[in-house]
Amino acid sequence: MRRDYFISVFLLCICVSLFYVCFKPLYFVYGLIVPREFNTFETVMSWIYLILIFAVLPVYAAYKKKFWITAGLAAYGILAAFPVWVLPGMAESLSGGDANIVSVIWAFLLRSLYGMAEAPFAPLTPVLGDGLTEVLPRRIMPAAIIIYVGFRVIRYYRNAYIAEQNDPLKSIDKTSMESSGTVAGTVRKASIPEFMGTVISAPVPAAPSDRSSGNYDRPKE
Repeated sequence: MRRDYFISVFLLCICVSLFYVCFKPLYFVYGLIVPREFNTFETVMSWIYLILIFAVLPVYAAYKKKFWITAGLAAYGILAAFPVWVLPGMAESLSGGDANIVSVIWAFLLRSLYGMAEAPFAPLTPVLGDGLTEVLPRRIMPAAIIIYVGFRVIRYYRNAYIAEQNDPLKSIDKTSMESSGTVAGTVRKASIPEFMGTVISAPVPAAPSDRSSGNYDRPKE
């Protein structure tokens, strides 16, 4: 099931790009721009594709903890950026007598991949400009990863805060502290009455009676 998420998202991005390549000429070609007009349908679908790739799918994957959706987007982002990473280093091998058939075919595939990745975003150039639109495919991977990691961090601190607030031990400690404060306050308020000028003496036990010993004076008659 996880592999299905990855493959579905990855192939969806490629499928949309191929639709633009198959039915319309390329606007972005590696190393140059071929100007052309864009119709309303192309422009609307490009905006939908932009929102889907940079907002809907990354946010949904992060919110639902679907890591493999994020992985599919990131993999397509790497694929879209791969020609820009590799082609500049092949300039020497493609020029002069050192060029060989393998390098030419490999460069052709990379240029085709570059045009495919750029095609869905080309109708956005009247609004975003050529410079910003051209780098959008290379922003797919960072956007997907940043959104996913950002949601994980926010969720972690949110759960930690909720757990801290609902901790029963913390509630017991708080209640104990409040009770201790109340008792201490009561003890501090207690006072011992003072009796000014009053002398309190302990009772003196009575002397044993002479009658108890049998020796007593009879009254005179």
